[in-house]
Amino acid sequence: MPSPQDYATRREAYAAWLTANAISPGIVLMDADVTIVTKDDGSRVIAYEGCDLTTDGHKQPDERGTGVATRRFETPLLVEPPDWWEPYEKPTRDDLLEVLGRVQSAAEQTPPGGDGVAGEYEFGWDAAMAAVKNALRESVTARSA
Repeated sequence: MPSPQDYATRREAYAAWLTANAISPGIVLMDADVTIVTKDDGSRVIAYEGCDLTTDGHKQPDERGTGVATRRFETPLLVEPPDWWEPYEKPTRDDLLEVLGRVQSAAEQTPPGGDGVAGEYEFGWDAAMAAVKNALRESVTARSA
């Protein structure tokens, strides 16, 4: 885990990179989707989720009034990101439902060998947790493929 100083240094470098690409760091939330996309014509853009602004430049409240409204933006990539930067996209609802389904399936399967009650594992807690971990790992692997 990075130290608070490392985090602050990276946050400053990230903000400088956004600024160098004509993106205001103030509209990119901490958990915003930020990726680099290559278009059909070969051009590269930064695709990101940013705060929607009112006509006077303030952050627009969302439809529930509990947060900030966001929308998708694309900006030409002018400056490459820092070496340590990695693209980020939040999992979608469908991604999360798929993971939940895999975990549910692992919890309901019968023990190895087919005998017993669903959810009871012949080899105990460790085997049950191994099955859940495998379901989660498969979901993560499938999402990143």
